Formats: sequence, structure tokens, C-alpha cells
Amino acid sequence: MLLTDIAVEHTMTPLKGGPRVTVALHPFTNTQRDSLGKFEIVRGVSEPGGKEVRRSTFVSFQQLAELYAKGVLDEFGFSVRMCAAGGKYPATTPIKKVLPSNIQPRSQFDLAVQVVDVSKPASRELRTALLRTSVKL
Repeated sequence: MLLTDIAVEHTMTPLKGGPRVTVALHPFTNTQRDSLGKFEIVRGVSEPGGKEVRRSTFVSFQQLAELYAKGVLDEFGFSVRMCAAGGKYPATTPIKKVLPSNIQPRSQFDLAVQVVDVSKPASRELRTALLRTSVKL
């Protein structure tokens, strides 16, 4: 399922030349076992020895809204795995930062972000998911 409430423009450049194509990308839910119906968030982490690696975890729609409302995505440099409409994208699906301008006003996701009580601590399930990306809330 695509979360069309969030749209980020992306320009694809063909490897062998040709015209560049700009498409709208949306977060999409995973179809694999444990992460079925969840969105993938990705973060770059420095490991000992100075090596930069990407860590990812999967969060539900409500958890994604909570992370956005609390500013966690921006604070820790998270990006969201995106896909073009129709699910077709050459090679790998890109990751993109979600800015406030990328969220459609008064959409289901925007309303979910607005009702989040930022004074409440994150759920244990969300904190556990974030530990996979070296983030402690």
C-alpha cells in the first residue's frame, strides 16, 4: 500500500543517457512477514572505525505519525523508503527525507500527526524498533 498523503519528487537519470524523468515517490508498506504493512525508516550510523552504515527498522502508520510529530525523524536524520506510484522503480527503491511541505494538508497522515500527544513517552514497541537504528527515546 502506498501512503499517498506524503509525496516527494525524485528525478531519475538513466544510466545510458536519455531524458531525465521526474516522478512522485510515496512511502510504501512492506509485504514481508514480520514487517507486513509497516513502513521502513533508514538512518546512517557511524560504527567503530569510522565506517558509515545504514540501519533500518519498520514502523506502523501510527508510529510513523508519532515519530514525525515528536521531531524524531528530523532530529536523528531518518529517511523513509519510497516507491513510485504503480510500484515500479528501476533497481532499488530510494530513501528520502520527509519535510512538512511533502505532507498533504488535512490528509489522514496529517490528522494522525496532529492528534499525537507529544508529552507521552513512546511505546515500548516503538522504542524497541528504534534501538535497531541506535536511537534511544
